[in-house]
Amino acid sequence: MHHRRPALLAAASALALAGPLLLSVTPASAAPVGTTRPVTLEQAQAEFEHRTPERYQDQELVWAPCTSAQLGGWLNSLGTNYECAQVAVPQDWNDPEAGDPLQVTISREPRTGPRPERTIITNPGGPGGAGLSMAMLGSSVPALADTEVIGLDVRGTGASSGLECGDDMLTAGGTTLPDVRDRSPEALAAAADTMEAAADACADDPLKDVVNTQQTVYDIDLVRDALDRETIDWVGYSGGTWLGTQYANHLPGRVGRFVLDSTVDATAGYEEVFSYQPMAFQRRFEQDFAPWAASGNSVYGLGSTGEEVVATYERLRAGLVERPLGIPGIFAVDGNLVDTVILQAMYGKAQFSSLAQMMSVLQFVESLRGDSAPVPAETTAAVAAAVQQISPELASSAGKQQATFYATTCNDSQWNTDQQYWDDYGTTEGEKYPLAGYSKSSQACAYWDRTDLELPELDGSDLPPLLIVQSRNDPATAFEGALKTHEALGSSVLITVEDEGDHGIYGLGGNSCVDDVVGEFLTTGAAPEDDVTCEGVGLPPAAGTSAENPLAAVVRAAAAS
Repeated sequence: MHHRRPALLAAASALALAGPLLLSVTPASAAPVGTTRPVTLEQAQAEFEHRTPERYQDQELVWAPCTSAQLGGWLNSLGTNYECAQVAVPQDWNDPEAGDPLQVTISREPRTGPRPERTIITNPGGPGGAGLSMAMLGSSVPALADTEVIGLDVRGTGASSGLECGDDMLTAGGTTLPDVRDRSPEALAAAADTMEAAADACADDPLKDVVNTQQTVYDIDLVRDALDRETIDWVGYSGGTWLGTQYANHLPGRVGRFVLDSTVDATAGYEEVFSYQPMAFQRRFEQDFAPWAASGNSVYGLGSTGEEVVATYERLRAGLVERPLGIPGIFAVDGNLVDTVILQAMYGKAQFSSLAQMMSVLQFVESLRGDSAPVPAETTAAVAAAVQQISPELASSAGKQQATFYATTCNDSQWNTDQQYWDDYGTTEGEKYPLAGYSKSSQACAYWDRTDLELPELDGSDLPPLLIVQSRNDPATAFEGALKTHEALGSSVLITVEDEGDHGIYGLGGNSCVDDVVGEFLTTGAAPEDDVTCEGVGLPPAAGTSAENPLAAVVRAAAAS
């Protein structure tokens, strides 16, 4: 079984959104695709008809039960009570008559009776996360019972026309990747070679240049047309906030009720977006997890203070760099992998207990090896179980999602292509934020041959109210970046969740304050007049376990793809 290793996680693990170039407002029918800002429905429809060949317009959707293959992998455990349909989209919206059509797959939960008046399209982030199971939002959130909720696999991923870059892309950060804290010239060169191989692996895929946010925005607008809606509502998490913001930015006349949950800095390019992460992950680890684990020291034995827990992590990591723990047939637990698992556990507090248990078992392993005793098979099995509980994607190739992540983040905005810059940057960030900072040296986008794509600068004029939901200690989309998006979107209302660090809040974590405000907005259109503050739901008992909301698991997996 193939497994991805960690060094890419901080450099490439999360979500975001960005872009440059201001669009002028001219009659849609008189201008080429992407040069107008249609602020009314009339303008938006004229541009749609100009942009979209007639054979793609007014498609009749054929709904049928989703297959397990469409839902894919471990998502099958969520059930198959969904209907799926496919929408044909041009391969390249800049030349929409050329090439064979691509297929974008959408989902919904079946219902009886009249069709609801409104449609919410959802996205779990990534970018590139498979989103068909997001249709469950309609049944998991009572307020949305009378709303049509659509899940979507964007182009490149899941059950839609796929981008598959090959084994070199999948093994980026694989078994030969040096420890990210090894700053020797030889180690840095080896890591750079791996990133270059990952980028080269995608170079010959025919979809490589057309998997990007601009193309996906127009795909979604064609889905809107196939659903026979003039406007859409939107609930996007993480990288789905980037996609939702860009849809609104391109097509303000189509915007209904938009919710951006765990919001990236949409005023910048992806390179800057990801620059927040080393600080934000370190903050979440030191301010939330470490004190929580210390409060359960009698159970986990990781230290009686947060500082001692952090010191335990550093000690365990150093030991695993010196002597990785081999788990036959699965993976080797080394310093890089421990970093990856910790980072992924920071997305949701429901994973804290699994992480603490894993660290506790690793501490036991360390004591056995210090006494030269053999490590029992049941002990290595316990480590493997904890790793796969926190990071199920390590047990699957997830090839399309990772390829779509690379293509979108590398195509959407400019990246520095000087490897020396990245080596120096990783060293500087690692010294300040060791959990995720060192891996910033590994950037596949530094080697990506991108097309000349410019996304529009964020323009909040002519937009209706949008809701931004953000927890204070979100590790993947830092609060500081969300504030910049809020400031740029003058019509937005910010819901700040204090004493909280989970990534993804609405409908996922049982926060009644957030759920009530967002639910009122989605069902009635009533947005708060001023920004709102909600309290977090608090951390779970240190000695207990927490069951993760299935929908939250989808969002977390997309964010860590």
